[in-house]
Amino acid sequence: MNASADVAVVALSHSPQMAQDLEHRQGLEFRAGFASVARDVARYDPTLVVFFGPDHMRALAGIAPCFTVVESATGYGDWGSAHGDYDVPHDLAVGLGAHLAAAGIDIAMAPELRLDHGFGQSYSDLFGPLAAVPCLPVVINCVDRPLATARRTAELGRAVGTFLRTQVPADERVLVVGSGGISHAPPSLVPGARDLDEKARQALITDNLARAAEAINPDWDRAFLDRLAGERWSELAELTAGDLAPAGTGGAEVRTWIAAAFTGGEPLSTVVYEPVEEWITGMGIAATANVLSGT
Repeated sequence: MNASADVAVVALSHSPQMAQDLEHRQGLEFRAGFASVARDVARYDPTLVVFFGPDHMRALAGIAPCFTVVESATGYGDWGSAHGDYDVPHDLAVGLGAHLAAAGIDIAMAPELRLDHGFGQSYSDLFGPLAAVPCLPVVINCVDRPLATARRTAELGRAVGTFLRTQVPADERVLVVGSGGISHAPPSLVPGARDLDEKARQALITDNLARAAEAINPDWDRAFLDRLAGERWSELAELTAGDLAPAGTGGAEVRTWIAAAFTGGEPLSTVVYEPVEEWITGMGIAATANVLSGT
């Protein structure tokens, strides 16, 4: 294959509490930034989405591999996120799994998985119905042991990038999405939360919003975004567990951003950052130039 598919990247925060703000009174700076990026994504008009997202101890509560390629997916529907089927190109998902294994990346393959709001919220906000654009979901374990190192996560991203540039037709416009973080520590990620039913899990969060908001670390978030946008962006692969700790338990989700950036192979410019206490999360968006320019 002489020419390769065009690859663009968007990384963004998600928060179930954002979806509960039906009158859009909160996070106005973030919402404005998101609206701008959504318009840019529409102009880019992707024909394929590769989505790195987390699972919040729902689909993978019994066993949580570091990385999972999903062959068929439906929406979990938690926190009001979308139900329905994703349009997952099965042969392409199987091919991606085979490529990653051949590249030395230890991955699991899920013949079918219910993806929670870690995928559904950002996908729906960007594209609408879950089947709107064909999607290759890759779950990155950001909650339970074992957590992959940042270096291993970067290697996953590089290998996915190689796959996209060598195994996907040149006329495809691929949008790589990483959704998670930035700094946050949801009460639902404490020990024992995996055993709660959905109603009790959500109540644990809504009853402790003020305390959870204290985990937002704007200084850490801004330093992460600055590094992601700079010439030394690839040094994010050197982050240690200790480096990630100040971002809270949910800060582990920046692995989705790292995977997306290394898939694209270039820095991501910050679009917007706003710490939103009501959403208990540092909310940010970063993207490659070919998304932001609409080309």
